[in-house]
Amino acid sequence: MASIGQRAIEKLKALGKISKWMAPAVIMAGTVVANEPGMAQAASNWKHSIAGRLDDGVKQLLPQLVATSRDGWIALDQQEFERVVVHFHQEIGVLRGVLGDIGGMMDEVAAGYRSYWLKILSLATTTITALMFAKRLQGSPHTAIWGGLLEKFIASGANGAVAVFTLTLVSGMRGTGEIMATMAKKGHQFLYVEPSGPGKINFTQAAINANSFPSFQAPARPEELPPGADGFDWKAPDTKA
Repeated sequence: MASIGQRAIEKLKALGKISKWMAPAVIMAGTVVANEPGMAQAASNWKHSIAGRLDDGVKQLLPQLVATSRDGWIALDQQEFERVVVHFHQEIGVLRGVLGDIGGMMDEVAAGYRSYWLKILSLATTTITALMFAKRLQGSPHTAIWGGLLEKFIASGANGAVAVFTLTLVSGMRGTGEIMATMAKKGHQFLYVEPSGPGKINFTQAAINANSFPSFQAPARPEELPPGADGFDWKAPDTKA
């Protein structure tokens, strides 16, 4: 199925075959041809296929992890785990918002093109009827001059309207550069989702070899220390670091 832009261009080309004075309109409209369906599809992918996936499953999984951790876990460890999960959940929400914003930006650009081509289609439909009437007038010797003048007048008005529509689109698309720059900045932020280079974290260095330690055994009664805790050498973390 042809896009709105393709149908509008074909309409204008048909006008150009009827009247050579319509050539400027065809040339002007041809300079702003864009893949509007592709833009709409990309916007939908960003908003639903990508951002949407961070909404449904994550909102269910993370609360389940927190609820499960409350059963049979040391209180302070569980509280720290819950704090980290909640923070991660918040960051996921921010990331989803960024992805949704990118989709919204692309949708606005596509909507601008759709509005432009709909105006061109409406103009072409009206103009073709008027031009056909002018051509009929030119077929009679008595009205040939008036028909020629009417053709030029109609073509001039149509060319002017296309020029206005095109300038309006260009004016509205001036913010496209800023939108693309914003998208580039958002894309740059993805580099920090998993740090690389000097900021990369080597998690193997943070691994703890627990093979030399006995496995955890729950205390006999609540609020008591587990077996073997008497010989445990506790070192407080360095808060000054």
